[in-house]
Amino acid sequence: MNISIVIPTLNNPDDVANVIESLNLQSLLPSEIVIVDSSSDNQINELINTIPSQVPLTYKRLGRAYSFDRFFLFLDKLPIVQYFLPTLEQGRAYPYEATNQGALIAKHQWLALLDATTIPNRFWVQDYCQIIEQGDVEVVLGKTQYLASTFFQKLLRASTYGANGIETSPGSFIKKEDYLNGFQIREGVRSGGDVDWKNRVKENFKSSTPEEPYLVYPNLPKSLFPCAKKFFIYSIYTAVQDISHSIKDLYLIATLIFTLVLIPKWNLIVGSGQLDWESSPYYIPHITKIWFISISLTLLFSIVYNRLVLSKSSKPLFRNVHKLTILVLISFIIYNWNSFFADWVEESVWYFPHITKIYVSIICLASFMYRGIYFPIKNNISFSFLFPMNWFLVGCLGLILDIVKAPGYLLGTIFSPFLKTSRRSSARI
Repeated sequence: MNISIVIPTLNNPDDVANVIESLNLQSLLPSEIVIVDSSSDNQINELINTIPSQVPLTYKRLGRAYSFDRFFLFLDKLPIVQYFLPTLEQGRAYPYEATNQGALIAKHQWLALLDATTIPNRFWVQDYCQIIEQGDVEVVLGKTQYLASTFFQKLLRASTYGANGIETSPGSFIKKEDYLNGFQIREGVRSGGDVDWKNRVKENFKSSTPEEPYLVYPNLPKSLFPCAKKFFIYSIYTAVQDISHSIKDLYLIATLIFTLVLIPKWNLIVGSGQLDWESSPYYIPHITKIWFISISLTLLFSIVYNRLVLSKSSKPLFRNVHKLTILVLISFIIYNWNSFFADWVEESVWYFPHITKIYVSIICLASFMYRGIYFPIKNNISFSFLFPMNWFLVGCLGLILDIVKAPGYLLGTIFSPFLKTSRRSSARI
């Protein structure tokens, strides 16, 4: 098999040198290494011209990074800005854009997708070729293990990626013809495009993923701020794509529960300071009943729609609408329990003191225990690391990242019409 390795890169010559070295140590050498570079300087170009390599190196310059380049290029598309400013030079290419360009200039039949910060073991090319030849598969997906050396990296890995290794687009093998025929990675986004690509590939090709990881990623953030920044930016781009439905569902739950708290208090809030609530221009008669009936009709519609229309659909967001609605209705009942069933009479047999606080505390505790104990153990994080106290720190970090991602998802949803993205057709020809 003739294989071209495609590697996007940006301002990381040391990482590029490491990955080229690892590819030259493969038990079965690839036929070509394609480097697509949009760095702000020429260090990687100079490296390609000087580094010893048994494998032929192909270099392509794709733009040149400068500060806030993607933002300025977005503004440059607005007519009023074009009137005052000259046309700007192309800045950095996002990794998926660089990968797609590398695929176009690759010389050989098979593409192996990689990046400059993911290192394959020495049997990667050989074993993947055997999987394709012996397993009658069209695509072999990557599997990457995330390494952790510092204490913070170990906490981060425990709360997010786990120790088993996860399925990734870096490390994947696919025929160049198939990749270019409607299965390039979605462009215009900084993250999430690889998840979308894997989903489409698995739907349309006979694929395989090794049980053991063949690649390692050693560059997890080493402190909280860069970690939070990374997850915030990634959540913005994830929000505009048809991926990560379970995560989006969780934030939908949070939004609905927020309305559960706000709606019954709406007329009190807008009528504060006035003798009569109804005199407020923002007063909405029977708002709680309207909200409750709307949620109930949504539940009914989603159940019917799920049964009749989506019985064979793969859209999990629509499948989960009725589950989310049930949860919100339960929350609504609990929030109003003492009002509905006990009429706030503490001597009533139906009165339940602090029911809302208990309910919210149980949900928070369950979420914390999931993040700090269940998820890490499920993903092979050792007991000796988690206990006696690190599970608490893992849970705290997971909670912090969830809080950081929430505004990212919100901003991504708001600005998604303005984020220029393109998605190749997923239909096989």
